[in-house]
Amino acid sequence: MNLILAKVCSFITNVPLREPTEGEADLGKFNWVYNITDVINAIKWPLIIIIAAAGSIYAIFLGVQMARADSSEKREEAKKRVINVLLGVAIAVGLMLLITVFVNALPSWIGKPEDNVIKNS
Repeated sequence: MNLILAKVCSFITNVPLREPTEGEADLGKFNWVYNITDVINAIKWPLIIIIAAAGSIYAIFLGVQMARADSSEKREEAKKRVINVLLGVAIAVGLMLLITVFVNALPSWIGKPEDNVIKNS
Protein backbone atom coordinates (compact mmCIF):
# COMPACT_ATOMS: atom_id res chain seq x y z
CA MET A 1 0.00 0.00 0.00
CA ASN A 2 2.74 2.45 0.91
CA LEU A 3 4.64 1.70 -2.31
CA ILE A 4 1.57 2.53 -4.40
CA LEU A 5 0.96 5.73 -2.42
CA ALA A 6 4.59 6.72 -2.79
CA LYS A 7 4.43 6.31 -6.56
CA VAL A 8 1.12 8.21 -6.84
CA CYS A 9 2.34 11.01 -4.57
CA SER A 10 5.63 11.41 -6.42
CA PHE A 11 3.92 11.26 -9.83
CA ILE A 12 1.25 13.84 -9.06
CA THR A 13 2.79 16.25 -6.60
CA ASN A 14 6.40 15.29 -5.85
CA VAL A 15 5.25 14.91 -2.24
CA PRO A 16 6.96 11.97 -0.53
CA LEU A 17 5.22 9.77 2.00
CA ARG A 18 5.31 11.52 5.31
CA GLU A 19 4.53 11.16 8.95
CA PRO A 20 2.19 13.56 10.77
CA THR A 21 3.69 16.94 11.57
CA GLU A 22 3.27 18.95 14.74
CA GLY A 23 -0.39 19.77 15.29
CA GLU A 24 -1.59 16.71 13.35
CA ALA A 25 -2.84 13.64 15.14
CA ASP A 26 -0.85 10.41 14.94
CA LEU A 27 -3.35 8.04 13.33
CA GLY A 28 -1.28 4.94 13.91
CA LYS A 29 -1.66 2.54 10.99
CA PHE A 30 -3.87 5.13 9.24
CA ASN A 31 -1.08 7.70 8.74
CA TRP A 32 -1.41 7.09 4.99
CA VAL A 33 -4.54 9.28 5.13
CA TYR A 34 -2.28 12.34 5.31
CA ASN A 35 -0.66 11.32 2.02
CA ILE A 36 -4.06 11.01 0.34
CA THR A 37 -5.14 14.42 1.64
CA ASP A 38 -1.87 15.97 0.42
CA VAL A 39 -2.47 14.65 -3.11
CA ILE A 40 -6.10 15.77 -3.18
CA ASN A 41 -5.21 19.21 -1.81
CA ALA A 42 -2.51 19.56 -4.46
CA ILE A 43 -4.81 18.80 -7.41
CA LYS A 44 -8.14 20.29 -6.31
CA TRP A 45 -7.60 23.94 -7.27
CA PRO A 46 -6.11 23.24 -10.70
CA LEU A 47 -8.99 20.85 -11.33
CA ILE A 48 -11.58 23.45 -10.30
CA ILE A 49 -9.93 26.02 -12.58
CA ILE A 50 -9.91 23.59 -15.53
CA ILE A 51 -13.56 22.65 -15.01
CA ALA A 52 -14.67 26.27 -14.70
CA ALA A 53 -12.62 27.40 -17.71
CA ALA A 54 -13.83 24.57 -19.95
CA GLY A 55 -17.43 25.18 -18.93
CA SER A 56 -17.11 28.92 -19.52
CA ILE A 57 -15.58 28.46 -22.96
CA TYR A 58 -18.29 25.98 -23.94
CA ALA A 59 -21.02 28.29 -22.60
CA ILE A 60 -19.62 31.18 -24.68
CA PHE A 61 -19.51 28.92 -27.75
CA LEU A 62 -23.15 27.94 -27.17
CA GLY A 63 -24.10 31.57 -26.63
CA VAL A 64 -22.63 32.46 -30.02
CA GLN A 65 -24.52 29.55 -31.57
CA MET A 66 -27.70 30.78 -29.94
CA ALA A 67 -27.17 34.30 -31.26
CA ARG A 68 -26.42 33.07 -34.79
CA ALA A 69 -29.28 30.54 -34.91
CA ASP A 70 -31.48 30.85 -37.96
CA SER A 71 -34.60 29.24 -36.53
CA SER A 72 -36.28 29.36 -33.17
CA GLU A 73 -35.76 25.58 -32.78
CA LYS A 74 -31.97 25.93 -32.94
CA ARG A 75 -32.14 28.92 -30.59
CA GLU A 76 -34.16 26.96 -28.02
CA GLU A 77 -31.82 23.97 -28.31
CA ALA A 78 -28.77 26.19 -27.73
CA LYS A 79 -30.54 27.87 -24.80
CA LYS A 80 -31.19 24.47 -23.17
CA ARG A 81 -27.56 23.50 -23.68
CA VAL A 82 -26.30 26.74 -22.11
CA ILE A 83 -28.49 26.14 -19.06
CA ASN A 84 -27.26 22.53 -18.81
CA VAL A 85 -23.61 23.60 -19.09
CA LEU A 86 -23.97 26.25 -16.40
CA LEU A 87 -25.73 23.80 -14.07
CA GLY A 88 -23.09 21.14 -14.75
CA VAL A 89 -20.22 23.49 -14.00
CA ALA A 90 -21.91 24.72 -10.83
CA ILE A 91 -22.51 21.15 -9.65
CA ALA A 92 -18.93 20.08 -10.48
CA VAL A 93 -17.37 23.04 -8.68
CA GLY A 94 -19.73 22.54 -5.73
CA LEU A 95 -18.76 18.88 -5.46
CA MET A 96 -15.07 19.77 -5.58
CA LEU A 97 -15.58 22.21 -2.72
CA LEU A 98 -17.52 19.53 -0.81
CA ILE A 99 -14.60 17.15 -1.37
CA THR A 100 -12.32 19.85 0.09
CA VAL A 101 -14.38 19.94 3.28
CA PHE A 102 -14.43 16.14 3.45
CA VAL A 103 -10.68 15.78 2.87
CA ASN A 104 -9.80 18.35 5.51
CA ALA A 105 -12.02 16.64 8.08
CA LEU A 106 -11.00 13.06 7.22
CA PRO A 107 -8.01 12.74 9.60
CA SER A 108 -10.05 13.98 12.55
CA TRP A 109 -12.86 11.54 11.72
CA ILE A 110 -10.49 8.59 11.68
CA GLY A 111 -8.55 9.55 14.80
CA LYS A 112 -6.44 7.06 16.63
CA PRO A 113 -8.06 3.63 16.72
CA GLU A 114 -7.75 3.43 20.50
CA ASP A 115 -9.58 6.76 20.81
CA ASN A 116 -12.64 5.19 19.17
CA VAL A 117 -12.91 2.33 21.66
CA ILE A 118 -15.48 2.70 24.43
CA LYS A 119 -13.72 2.14 27.73
CA ASN A 120 -15.50 0.52 30.65
CA SER A 121 -14.64 2.31 33.84
